[in-house]
Amino acid sequence: MTRKNRNALLWLLILFCLVFAGLAGLFAKRTEAFALEEAQEQALNLLLTQRAVHAYVANVQRPEIYRLQREGRLPEDYFSPALMSRTFVARNVMDWLNAERVARGLPPIYIKLASDNPRNPVNQADEWESGVLRQFNAGHRDEIRQVVERAGERWLFMAIPVQSNSAGCLKCHGNPGDAPGDLLNRYGDKAGFNEEIGRTRAFISLRIPLSAIIQEGRGQALGTLMVTFLSLAAVYLLIALFIRRLDEKHAIILRQNEELGRLSVTDPLTGLLNRAGFLGQLEGRVREAERYQVPLVLVMLDIDHFKSINDRYGHAVGDDVLRHVADILSRNLRRADLCCRWGGEEFLILLPMQDAAGGRASAEKLRLAVEQGAYPEKGRMTASFGVAVHRRSEETSEWIGRADRALYEAKASGRNRVVLAEDV
Repeated sequence: MTRKNRNALLWLLILFCLVFAGLAGLFAKRTEAFALEEAQEQALNLLLTQRAVHAYVANVQRPEIYRLQREGRLPEDYFSPALMSRTFVARNVMDWLNAERVARGLPPIYIKLASDNPRNPVNQADEWESGVLRQFNAGHRDEIRQVVERAGERWLFMAIPVQSNSAGCLKCHGNPGDAPGDLLNRYGDKAGFNEEIGRTRAFISLRIPLSAIIQEGRGQALGTLMVTFLSLAAVYLLIALFIRRLDEKHAIILRQNEELGRLSVTDPLTGLLNRAGFLGQLEGRVREAERYQVPLVLVMLDIDHFKSINDRYGHAVGDDVLRHVADILSRNLRRADLCCRWGGEEFLILLPMQDAAGGRASAEKLRLAVEQGAYPEKGRMTASFGVAVHRRSEETSEWIGRADRALYEAKASGRNRVVLAEDV
């Protein structure tokens, strides 16, 4: 994989980690919000149920008792909290509800009907609750919601006022002299009296534990986080796999381009440079030699009587001879030397750091190697050589032309010999 793509995947991984961390924080906050919303919905339903129980007692059960009293079916002094006390009925309903919750492994819900003038001391409002009741009566609030801590646990506290006092309420909460005898016998004439019509004498409050709801929310958040993590991981792996395959294809294309580039400057028969590849490197070598004022020599050689080999033995044998000569040249040249198949049976060689004497000696060495080489089917083979030393500011074509003319002279003067251009 390329460095660029590795860096891209690294940055993508960092981005995914940041996204996941942000989602984790968001889900954590949403868990708290979920717990509060769930608790508030539960609390509101319970409070409204309690207020409905109060309304039922005040608007249905009490009028029915009063009707029976008017018809003489019940004594005038009859009073039963189980039928006529809104707070008594509501509290008992909640006791039954909590018993059902505990039986099913659920935590009980704390509920209280708070009043600053209660008949039952259990409903006595504390200082804070009295302040809440004053807010309800002043019309400043119609509902209280807040999170409180008790015994190391968080609870949602909610409160709503009960129905305001009506004329029917004052029969039991107005003047003690108007109250039923059974009521006075049970509770006395001190507490719960002297109320006014329209005043809210109590409110219903409850506390719902948040731990179980928060735990449920965390479970849902954890599940969502796991799905999110797996989704991000899958997307990341798919992107990484896609980039890896692109890299592999890119590497194949690069290798193919390199091979095409190599083939474009390589002679397919001998494996040497072709004319274009040789000329492409020659100009740079000449500029470097002129800069550092070092000599350069061109050697052009031609296989003697090569046409007769093709005519007599066929082109396949001729190709073998060309490959064999190319191998001899490659084995007898230095690494710094440059050799190409110039065309047909001609080869052109660049010898850096060589003057006329060195060029002649190197060409003679190559001539002898060609002459002493063993050739399949053909036997002995020779070649003619032309050597030209580079002149400063000389055009490449002129330089090659001088080497070519020296080669021509070598062939004209008997072949299998080396001729220096300066001697022509």
